[in-house]
Formats: sequence, C-alpha cells, structure tokens
Amino acid sequence: MAREPILENAIMLMLWQEPGPLTPRQVKSRLDPDHPVAYTTVMTVLTRLWSKGMLKRYRVGRAYAYAPTKSQALHAANRMEGILESVDDRAVTLGRFVEKLSVSDREELMRVLNADD
Repeated sequence: MAREPILENAIMLMLWQEPGPLTPRQVKSRLDPDHPVAYTTVMTVLTRLWSKGMLKRYRVGRAYAYAPTKSQALHAANRMEGILESVDDRAVTLGRFVEKLSVSDREELMRVLNADD
C-alpha cells in the first residue's frame, strides 16, 4: 500500500513529460527497470488516477490510453491553494514559504506579481 502514492507520482511525472496519451503497457515500459511493477498494478494505478479526475482516457483498441487532465504547473498550484485553505493564518504561511524561496524564485515571484501592473 505505501508504494502506491510513490507510483502514482512517478506515473504522473512521466505522463506530464509525454506529448500524448500512453497505454498501460507503454507506461510500464517507461517505469524504472530497477523497480519492476506488474502490468495489473500499472492498470490499477492508472484507473485510480482517472477516477480521481487526474487523468483522461481514450479508447485505443481494446485498451485505454491515459493523459493528464491538467498541466503539472496547474496541479501544483491547486495543491498549494489547498494547503493555504487548510491553515489558520495564510499570511504567516505565505511569509514562511517566501522566506524559503531562493533568490531567483523570489525574483520570479515578483515578476509574476508585477505582471498585472
């Protein structure tokens, strides 16, 4: 059980890098060969990700091919938003987050914030 979130993350990272949908067999063939995973496990994880709304699927012959429903950047932004919604003091949390950013990330954040001006 503990391995499934790790496998979900690995599969999502893979799919975000692909130009199009992949079948379970293609996903399995691209996973780390040092940590083999059964085809049925890959199918189960893909189905779970699809059930969660993270993947869309397309019929390809007798199988499905899967692709992310949103970009990695949008997924990360949604997760960050969810974390902010779960804390009591958003200002303190945002302040701590910005303190931990590298100089280049702070500069990028300032550029994004000033883009509307």
